[in-house]
Amino acid sequence: MIYTINRFLILAICVMVAFSATSQTARHSVASPDGNLILSFSLTEEGVPTYKIDYKGIPVVKPSRLGMELNEENSLMDKFRINNATTSTFDDTWQPVWGDEKNIRNHYNELFVELEKPSNGRFMNFRFRVYDDGVGFRYEFPQQKYLPYFTVKAEHTEFAMAGDH
Repeated sequence: MIYTINRFLILAICVMVAFSATSQTARHSVASPDGNLILSFSLTEEGVPTYKIDYKGIPVVKPSRLGMELNEENSLMDKFRINNATTSTFDDTWQPVWGDEKNIRNHYNELFVELEKPSNGRFMNFRFRVYDDGVGFRYEFPQQKYLPYFTVKAEHTEFAMAGDH
């Protein structure tokens, strides 16, 4: 009986460790509304945020790093973990004040990734919007206890183009 309980406990611990490792190295993806563009986000083994973009299965932007270097010792560049990743869709039409177009369609799919740096309790988010004809993204810094204000020393956003574009 004790042997069976110990074996079960060891199996449960192994499953939890495997699940924890998988959730941190998981790749989160979002496609454009027409499905041709696919943006993928993941963390390297060192916890560095990266993204890549494919068009109809062909790489356009190879894995590229993201991060901010702050004017202090603990920058927002590595040792992150993914707390949450969600996708959503937006489809709206708006009318510009002037121009050739009467109506402009704003249609995209979004990937929102929430990151945490456990070593210092800091948070950083990414919001990726994938349209049929392009991709946009931004860094977001939620209000947080251990980073009430900061100065950016350097931005380390990479665009590793897959060819001579």
